[in-house]
Amino acid sequence: MTALESAAGGTAVMDHLISFEVPGGELRFGEGDLDVWAEHLVWCYSLLGVAEGSTIAVQDFGTSPLAYLGSDLLMPSLERGVAERMGARIICLDASPERIVLTPEVVRQVKPDVMIVRADVLGLLLEGSKRSGVNLATIGGMTIVAACGIDAPPLPPGPWQRLLHVESSLLLAPQCTLCGSYHLREGVYRAHDGHIINLLHPDAALCEAPGLRVTGETCSLGPNDTLVELASRGGGRPA
Repeated sequence: MTALESAAGGTAVMDHLISFEVPGGELRFGEGDLDVWAEHLVWCYSLLGVAEGSTIAVQDFGTSPLAYLGSDLLMPSLERGVAERMGARIICLDASPERIVLTPEVVRQVKPDVMIVRADVLGLLLEGSKRSGVNLATIGGMTIVAACGIDAPPLPPGPWQRLLHVESSLLLAPQCTLCGSYHLREGVYRAHDGHIINLLHPDAALCEAPGLRVTGETCSLGPNDTLVELASRGGGRPA
């Protein structure tokens, strides 16, 4: 039993091997714990329609789980990351402004199947891409997933998929391509009184989500998940 699995019962004391600073604190991981979250991220990608064997470009900072769960080559204490579990190729692109300007040429050369982009730099990425003569929104066959916080501003217009991502709460909740709602995975998160509670990680902060609405519906891709919508983002299917 891993420390995270023990934490589901509220009794774990974690002997951590690695930790990441997040707003308001830190997230600590013991032996095997990173693999729990790598498996969960693969589950998120599957609900977003990401196929096995895809080339996935991640534009985020290195302290984000979207980056450090990408491959065991990036994180020695990770046994099998997203790349190993999906037979995928992961390309990590830093989200700093000076690095974002280089992304259009990387996309032109590598032609990823999927781009996972931190939502607060998506506008900057699109502007830089247009100046470089690359329209990311119209590249055939490439899916763009915006990793959004609960209180993130509206996204620029475009055919984006969405992934709720709050680092301090270790929240990773995909907007389903089938039902259009965000899935809070059974046994991982619980919605309660305008908050999202992480059931597995003892360090995870309580996630405030004042616009949260539990739909009460079910989806065949996660029949026991809690399906939610956020008032600030609206409901409905992804564009």
